[in-house]
Amino acid sequence: MKKGYYIHFQGRESIGVSKKIDMQLEEFSRFCEIQELEIKTPDRSLPERILGLLPMMSIKRNYEEALKQLDHPDFLYIRRTVADRAYLRFWKKVKEVYPDCKIVIEIFSYPYDRDDFGKWNAWPFYLKELIYRPGLKRYVDRFVTYTEDEEIFGVPTIRSTNGIHVENVRQVAGHFTEKQINLIGVAFMQRHHGYERLIEGLHQYYSVGTQPEYQVKMHLVGDGPEKPFYQELVQKYGLEDYVIFYPTMSGPELDALYDNCDIALASFGMYKAGFYGKMSALKTRECLAKGMPMITGCAIDVLDATYPYSMLFANDGSVVNIDRVVAFYEKIRGMVADKQELSDYIRKFAIEHVSMEAVMKPIIEYIQKG
Repeated sequence: MKKGYYIHFQGRESIGVSKKIDMQLEEFSRFCEIQELEIKTPDRSLPERILGLLPMMSIKRNYEEALKQLDHPDFLYIRRTVADRAYLRFWKKVKEVYPDCKIVIEIFSYPYDRDDFGKWNAWPFYLKELIYRPGLKRYVDRFVTYTEDEEIFGVPTIRSTNGIHVENVRQVAGHFTEKQINLIGVAFMQRHHGYERLIEGLHQYYSVGTQPEYQVKMHLVGDGPEKPFYQELVQKYGLEDYVIFYPTMSGPELDALYDNCDIALASFGMYKAGFYGKMSALKTRECLAKGMPMITGCAIDVLDATYPYSMLFANDGSVVNIDRVVAFYEKIRGMVADKQELSDYIRKFAIEHVSMEAVMKPIIEYIQKG
């Protein structure tokens, strides 16, 4: 059995990242002997912090301590962090001591320059990246990417995607409701969610002067900085009966709400962040695992034109046409006998495409090879 280490740089400080680390560790443990290794940034004095910003200097991290903990690894799996001189030197030392050890670094978004270094105070770290990341190709065996890139920074890639433990997500139940469609968005509401496009769409839908055939409602669950904006817009248009807000929910209470809804909402505002690629957000995986059809304003990496249970709107600020949502709902409803059959089809797709077993398979196959 191969022996390896899962290395991250204080990833446990983020709840979302911590959950992903746990899922990946669990999947690795099915095939390998795996240990988690956290490389920490120790307390630093003000002069050390300032020096660490200089392009040719390094961010202070416990690399030497980490190197001592390694015990003849066959592989290292690493969550990427900012490259600098010490970061590069660490991988060099690993290869010197363990030349056959496979070094695999996961790049969880690519290209990442704009996301990671777009703010003015990130420029010192960007300069470090530009100087030192070209040297990674001397030590890194593979980058794991969620894109279609076959090579990044001169290093071959393993193409994968975000995954979840599908079995840990409760599948939706319930029944179709006659002439009523309930949309559900569950999020910490930020600009990139773009739910105002749907609120504007509902305003147009209910302003035609005649009662629409379908009653369409939107259920928005969660808090966040954009929530007051959405609430003001709903009040402005008098849509309180059609857009219902909820606080952050979880467990059986949230499951019950999902059971009463028909279509899940992905993000509709990715264009605001300058993102026009395909997203692999964990929320989209959760919706698939639940067996929910989706509508989205940004392409989703695992869904293509042949997948019938999602609808893609333009990745821009245009109003979402609710009549198109109704037509989509009628189409998918006509393809199945009942809501259970629909959710079964989508759940099966999730198991085959976004389960941890499916997304980690090419990574584990590479590690076990040779």
